[in-house]
Amino acid sequence: MGLLYALEGIRTPLLDKLLGAVTFLGGEVVFVAVAIVLFWCVNKKDSYYIIAAGIGGTVVSQVLKIACAVPRPWVRDPNFTIVESARAGATGYSFPSGHSQNSIVSLGGTARCVKKTWARVLLWVLAAAVCFSRMYVGVHTPADVGVGALIGLALVFGLRPVFQKSGDKPWIIPAVYGVCAVLALAAVLYGELNPWPADVDAANLAEFQKNSYTMLGMALAVLIAEPIERKYIRFETSAPLWAQIVKCALGFGVVMAVRAGLKPPLNALFHGHMASNALRYFLMVMAAMLLWPLTFGWFSKGCPMGKKAKKAVKIVLIILLVLAILAALACWAVRHDSFMEPKDFPDASNPLITPLGVTMLSGHRAGGGVAPENTMRALKTSAENPDYTLDVFEFDVHLTADGVLVLLHDETLDRTSDAAEVFGRQNVNVGDETLAQLRKLNMGAKFTAEDGTTPFADLHGDDVPDDLRIVTLDETLDYLESAGDFRYIIEIKNGGDAGFDAADKLYASLTEHGCLDRAVIGTFHNEVTAYMDETYPDMPRSAGVNEVVKFYFSALLGLDLDAGQLHYKALQIPTTDYFVNLGTSRVVNYAHERNIAVQYWTINDPAEMARLQSIGADAVMTDLPDVGVTVLTQP
Repeated sequence: MGLLYALEGIRTPLLDKLLGAVTFLGGEVVFVAVAIVLFWCVNKKDSYYIIAAGIGGTVVSQVLKIACAVPRPWVRDPNFTIVESARAGATGYSFPSGHSQNSIVSLGGTARCVKKTWARVLLWVLAAAVCFSRMYVGVHTPADVGVGALIGLALVFGLRPVFQKSGDKPWIIPAVYGVCAVLALAAVLYGELNPWPADVDAANLAEFQKNSYTMLGMALAVLIAEPIERKYIRFETSAPLWAQIVKCALGFGVVMAVRAGLKPPLNALFHGHMASNALRYFLMVMAAMLLWPLTFGWFSKGCPMGKKAKKAVKIVLIILLVLAILAALACWAVRHDSFMEPKDFPDASNPLITPLGVTMLSGHRAGGGVAPENTMRALKTSAENPDYTLDVFEFDVHLTADGVLVLLHDETLDRTSDAAEVFGRQNVNVGDETLAQLRKLNMGAKFTAEDGTTPFADLHGDDVPDDLRIVTLDETLDYLESAGDFRYIIEIKNGGDAGFDAADKLYASLTEHGCLDRAVIGTFHNEVTAYMDETYPDMPRSAGVNEVVKFYFSALLGLDLDAGQLHYKALQIPTTDYFVNLGTSRVVNYAHERNIAVQYWTINDPAEMARLQSIGADAVMTDLPDVGVTVLTQP
């Protein structure tokens, strides 16, 4: 961790963006692109070599991840922060680094295939840069990166001589892919048949199973398609440069369309089982190896066509170029931070709007980074802590089977509790169990402390303290209203009729406790938003999904929104979780001009907290209020 802290100390916004872009080179899309270009345009044998190394490396690294179960650096040391833009891609356990292994395979493997010295050096430098970037952004330790890189190096250097002999011995390629398929199948069976303990991290196990099925589908596809292509299709990789570019651009679009387009129907067909990934990637590889190559004869001849056809193609290419430039400009417009100076609005009548430079501190899921989220222990830890005082408590509510509102973020109970052990099955839905049944659970079973331990994992049955059992909304408000003068951000998780029922119960409880005016209610379900407006116009709420989209583009384009038609008191939004950048002074100024407060989730990076305060954010929701209090100036 010492090196990671040193790298944390040299971070700058420019380096964050630069190395965040570099780390992308170790991702799946780049690996697929490299394999495709080699296969279609350079040398099929080299492509088979890269793909085999990628499959083998992924299987090995994924087995090590789930077997070693090493937490990510920020989980092991909650005082350590990462570059937030890297969090979404940092799925699964930490050891070893899949991006490092992938970059060595795709970039280093390609370097082994090219002849020009400058190209080899550049590719190896880029591969090393990816490895370094994984430590810089804070998602891997040197041990993670080192072992991941060693796996990649072993395969890149070990498989190269094998594939060089495949010209004289064509049976080598199917033999290697037969081994890859067996290894991937073994990983699949390990994931499916191993008696995983009830406290295994469900998200990491799912990531392992998904990748195992994916590698199995790819290995089987190459195993079947390679002899078919070699015997019946036998396409030429050569073509004029411009035709190669068009061939790759269009073909890559076809392959990615297969990859993305098949996901929803196959998920539905397999009822969400990870086996759908095996079939999806099997078909994707088949499209790349057997379907699109049927067009290569035309490309190799320079795409012969008449004068009118050539003119039409040129016009289409010019249009596509213009559209690409416009798309790039649009991406820049929605991603960059605005250059607008933040403004103060001292005359704002909305009590949720704070003075410029002052930001309310909100405990996300009641402070789920310092105590088990959405539990009475988290509530008490944050309400009675001598080191910090929350201005706002944020939590989520679900309806139980007997119609009681309880605090819980997920629809199912596996991620936070020992439900799999107590109920004897996984994916238990909170709405299918009564409050009495849910009281049996340890809601802190999966909580990870600052030192990386799970201090409550072994508590079951009568040993579970009351403050770690599921807590109701009424119990929450009873306690908080007696503990201090707090505001509340409450999200209704149910949709449809259950969401309407939850809104009814929430309104009644807030009214009974006399804190309706200090709460802001949110939901991702537009029908629940409409129901609240119609039934409880006096219940303060945040903007719904459709309203946030309309608000953002109105702010971006400078369109007028009549404040009298805005039925919400606050925007409760992320910064860049959904591609566009909502964390800008343009958004905040535009909102404040219309008497709308802006509250951001989930911000755990101190630098990002400080930046949001500087642009006028009214509240920051964080899992780490102990960190937030050292950064934010509060009311």
